[in-house]
Amino acid sequence: MTVILALLTAVCLGFLIRVTLIIIGTYKEPIIKTFSEYGPDEKLYMPAQSLFLWTGILCFCGGLWATGYSSLSFTLSTVGVFLIFLVGASYTYPQISKKINLKLMRFPRWYHELRERTTRYERRRIGYMWLHLPLRARLTYNSSDSLFLLWADFVIMGTIREEEPNPRDEEFFYTGH
Repeated sequence: MTVILALLTAVCLGFLIRVTLIIIGTYKEPIIKTFSEYGPDEKLYMPAQSLFLWTGILCFCGGLWATGYSSLSFTLSTVGVFLIFLVGASYTYPQISKKINLKLMRFPRWYHELRERTTRYERRRIGYMWLHLPLRARLTYNSSDSLFLLWADFVIMGTIREEEPNPRDEEFFYTGH
């Protein structure tokens, strides 16, 4: 039992580190992957749900670790169950949780800069191009916001070029030559 509990605690700590890296802007991949999704509304990555879920599971595991101390064990377990219940409620009511998440959690600066100057089509293109990058390039762009924004500018320029009509195609259509 203690081996499983230790493994679960280690997994929770790993995912908490991952969520922290996302929130501070060092790990960009989950946010960029949401750009490439289709649908009537643009899906936002909500780091508060992940943060509360893994914190709740970690608190619950901490409560199980502290079984010798009854008040501490009860308090940690109660906080953990409450946070897990809060995450479940946020999945049940996504519109309300989206509003709360936007007020509670601030996205990194690179996200705001990119969002201000791009359209949804350009962000979708950035998301798809991100999936085709080699691992080494993604690691480089994750660690440097300026390099990432420069790469995003190149993708945006390619998107603009792709959207512009070719005048020779129109000439061929009208003249047949």
